[in-house]
Formats: sequence, structure tokens, C-alpha cells
Amino acid sequence: MVDVNHQERTIKVKLVYYGPAVGGKTTNLKVLHESALGTRRGQFLSVNSAQDRTILCDLLPLASGGFRGYGLKLQMLAVPGQTMYAATRRVVVKNADGVAFVANSASDRWQENTQCLQEMVVNLKAQHLDPTNIPLVFQYNKRDLPDVVEMEALSGALNGRKAPEFPAVATTGEGVLETFSSLLTLTMEDMCRQYPSLELPAGQTVTTWVREAVEGMFGRHHIDLSEEPDQTVDPGELGLELDAAEPGGHLKIQIPTPEEGPRGDGTTDVRSAESLAEAYAEASAELGLVVVEVRGERDLARMRLAEIRAALELGTEAMHDADIEERVRRILKILVQAAGANGASLLLSTADLLKVLPLPPLADDPLSQTVWGGDHVEELWQIAEPRLEEATGSAQRASALRASDPSVEAVASVPLRSAERLLGLALLYFGTHAVLPNAEVLQHLGFVARVLSGPLEASAAREATSHADRLRVLSRPSAAAVASLLTRLPAESARKMRLLLTDALSPLQAPGIILEIPPDAPAVLGDAPLLRFALATLVGQCEADALERGRIPEVLIRVEQDGGAVKVEVTGGGQASVMSASQAGPDLADAELSVVGAIVAMHGGILTAGRTESQTPHFTIELVQA
Repeated sequence: MVDVNHQERTIKVKLVYYGPAVGGKTTNLKVLHESALGTRRGQFLSVNSAQDRTILCDLLPLASGGFRGYGLKLQMLAVPGQTMYAATRRVVVKNADGVAFVANSASDRWQENTQCLQEMVVNLKAQHLDPTNIPLVFQYNKRDLPDVVEMEALSGALNGRKAPEFPAVATTGEGVLETFSSLLTLTMEDMCRQYPSLELPAGQTVTTWVREAVEGMFGRHHIDLSEEPDQTVDPGELGLELDAAEPGGHLKIQIPTPEEGPRGDGTTDVRSAESLAEAYAEASAELGLVVVEVRGERDLARMRLAEIRAALELGTEAMHDADIEERVRRILKILVQAAGANGASLLLSTADLLKVLPLPPLADDPLSQTVWGGDHVEELWQIAEPRLEEATGSAQRASALRASDPSVEAVASVPLRSAERLLGLALLYFGTHAVLPNAEVLQHLGFVARVLSGPLEASAAREATSHADRLRVLSRPSAAAVASLLTRLPAESARKMRLLLTDALSPLQAPGIILEIPPDAPAVLGDAPLLRFALATLVGQCEADALERGRIPEVLIRVEQDGGAVKVEVTGGGQASVMSASQAGPDLADAELSVVGAIVAMHGGILTAGRTESQTPHFTIELVQA
């Protein structure tokens, strides 16, 4: 049965090439290995006798991409065909998920084909596998020989199940990829029947998926080596450093068999060749698994180190005059690579509003395009660690994700935080068959995001400071006009009504803004929109002051009762930021404060502005208690 690990989000499939000796089983695997794209193939491992005859040939996993959000790894093995290794063949078919029977088309090999097929049926049953149901394809190899059996005769004698069958000349690549594709299709269809949760959505088929997967692994659907130079694995292409013992990505292990390895006294070990061969096969299979795991862990560690290095390099670069969009694109590219996502966007918290910055080719953020998605993004703004959500989790989420073009099946939300506040939220999108990040990958994304928060903070602070400067310059004439108008209006113009400050101030709460309102705080008489505007202006003054000092803004709004009045104190401050140098704070007595003063005066209140001992802005508004 296919090995599905839901926690690690992996699927491991074992495909066995069975057939008589010198029929071309190993040749099939060698051709597949040499024809696969460098980033998709593992190392080719052969365990041979001293005469260089195959005891076990193991093609370590081909990476076929993803299937329904799971990483799919293919372990392909060829059984030894020699008579003396019958026990080895029983070991190799253990836990097989699919079988390709490679027959020798030569006329003088007829008997060997039929005997080998009968033996395969016996061995499958010995391993509790049903030979009438296991995914099976037939390949009639060596069709280029001068004296071959007709295809119809081979099919009639061997293919009682009427399974897919292919003529082949494995040495030239003919029929090799076709056999593999057909076997993979049958195996994946069988897996979907065993695991209903992995069935493809309506309108999608395993056949279509296999065609795309083969294209991704080999870059083609047919192999013709007669028109191509001999290919070998380029270690640099894989990003690996192969040692001298593994030239061309082909690791060969030779072991002595009983008839080849006499003991010191000239006698032969009493153990049978069959029992030794079985022991060697078991050991070789275990060796193959160990090699896969060790190399996989090593390569994964290298990739993650490269991602951290890229994030650190971005953080140490000089800001220059590059705009924040360019830096965000570079941040998103690092996160996309770390997650294996198909697209991404960043929701950036700016001084005035939420800014959506998609990574091309996305033109906009898919999740934010629907009403439900927009509301959900606001909920995601509160998360502390990366979170993965699949379309299958809810009908509303499925509708929002699949409405995008192209359709996506999952989103990973990754918060980017400084020490004190949320800077932005990266949304990483995954297509139908992308490999979705497991818990370990999500943890890695969280670490990368923390590294990337430094350069994002620097970019956001730079832009926010420039934005604040522009606002102040543009607002002086308009603010002066508004203040003049408000002072000429009669006090009763404000729509004064009984107002709970909790209701008036709660919309101001955001990352970096702290509200301290006692539960028993008295109500005041006031105009809610005007008071909220006045307090938001004071908060903006505090944030601008912190940014110009090279600090991360932090604003405290405290409400307390003082006799018959209610005091609202707004105090600026912030945490030190290593990304910007300190500068002098701005002059607080500008036109914006005149507007705030006019609004407070309309409410019969008093505005006091100044600085604390640490030179941070401090404002006090006294309002009339209701």
C-alpha cells in the first residue's frame, strides 16, 4: 500500500521492474535516471556482484512535484533476473505499489518470460499482494533484435489481465517513458481509491496530472537517446558535492557472492547463495532508504541555509532610494522559495491605510478580492505564527481561493513582526498540486519572516517618515483653514450627546497603540466623529515623532476621572530600532494641533501639549463629564 504520511505531507510510492535476466529492467531505470531533470532525480544506486551482475538496482526517489498538496517521492527498483537470486526477488516486491513486467522479445527467451511471470505471481502472493489487482503494465523490450516474438503472441501468453502494454527498445529510450507514465497513472488511480481524501476535484483526472508530472520531471513525454548525447548527472546542477566514489551520480556497490568469495582455507561458505542474496537484498533496500533520507536532509539544510543567507543579505543592504515595493518583492521571493508557493502578496501596515503589494504575475491579492476574504484577512492580522489554510477547510474559503485566476487551493499566512508591532502579513498561495508546507516548514517560514522583518521595518519607516513629511507640508494651509472655521462656529454646532469613551476610542486600537480605559470610566458629552478625529491626529503626531527619532512607534492612550472632568492622555514613545539613526523630534505646535484645539474648545474642554522628561510627546484633553 502507498505510504501516506499526513503529518509530513509526503507520499512514497514503490514501483518495481520485474522480468527475466538481461531483459532490460536496469536499462529502463538507467535511462529514466539519465533523462530526468537534474533537480528531480536522486542518486542511482546499484548493488552488484563481483562479476558486475545486478543483485539489486535501486533508483532513489524521483521528485515528481506535488499531488493534492503532498510531496510525491518515487522509489523504483529492478529485481535481479538470475536464477540464483530468486529469494532476492521476493524481497524486492515487498510493499510494491505497482509493477512493470519487462519481457525479453527475443525468440529464444520465450520460456524464461513465462517462467518469470509465474514466479512473479507466486512472489506477490507471498508478500500478501494480489497479482490480479496490483497496478501492472507490460513492456516487450528488445524489439530491435533480428528474431523476435510477435507482439500479439507475447500479449496472449503473458497479459491475461489485458493490462497496458508497450513495445520498447530500452537502450534507445523507446517505450521507456511510456511504460513509466502508464504505471504511475495506474498506481496513483489505485491510491486515490484507497485514500478517498486524496481524490482529485471534479474536472481533474490522474491522467492529466501524470502528464504534467512527467513533463515536470523529464521535460518531455518521449525519450529518444539515438538523437541525444549521453547524459550524466552534473553535481553543480543539483547543488551537491559528490565525492569521487559516485561519478555521474551513479553509486555502485560490489559485494562477493558465495561462489566468488572462498574462505581463507579454500572452502566455500556453507550458507546457500539464495539465503545470502536475500540478506544482501534486505541490506541494500535499507541502505537505499538511509541514503535517501540522509541526502534529503542534507539538501534541505542547504536550501534553508541559502534562504536565511539571502534574508540576512537583504537586511544588511543600504537603503539607497529604492522604493518599498522593490524591497517587498525581494522579501516575497525569499518566502515563496522557502514555502514552495506559486504566488504571494504582502499586506503592509502603513501610517494611513493597509497597502496590498502583490508579487508578479499576481495583479492583486486573491483573498482580498471577496467580501468574506477581506473580513478573513482582518482576522489573520491577529495571528502570531504562520498558519496554513486549505480550500477544503470551508466552503467560503474554497469559493474565495478558487475564484482567483489561476485558481489556488491553499494559503499560508506569515506575519512579519518587529519587536513591538506587526509590520505586514505575507499571503503565500499554492496551486492545485503544489506541495503544501508541513509543520516543520511553517516553523522555518516563521524564522525567515523574523529575519526579514528588519529590512521591512526599515523600508516602512523610511516611507512613513516621508509620507508624514508630505502630509505636514500639505496640511498646513488646509489645517489652518479648518481651525479658523471651527473657531468661528458656535459651541452648540457640535452634536453633543452622551458618549462612552470605550466606543469612541476602540476604533483607534492597532498594533503599537495601547488603550487603557477603566471599566467604570464615566461617559462624556461630545461629538464622537470629531473627538475621534482629534485623538487620531494626536496619535499621528506621536508616531511621526517616533519615526523621526529612528524608533518604533508606541502610543499610550489613558483615560481617567479627575473630579468632574474626564482626562484623556496621549503619550508618545517607542522602542529603539537598529535600522535608523536618531534625529531631533518635530515641532508639535503646528497647524494640526490648532485643529485639535478648536475641536476640544467646541466641547468645552482644554488641550495641553508638551513633552515628557524623555522628550516624547504628551497631550492631555479635559472633557466635560456627562
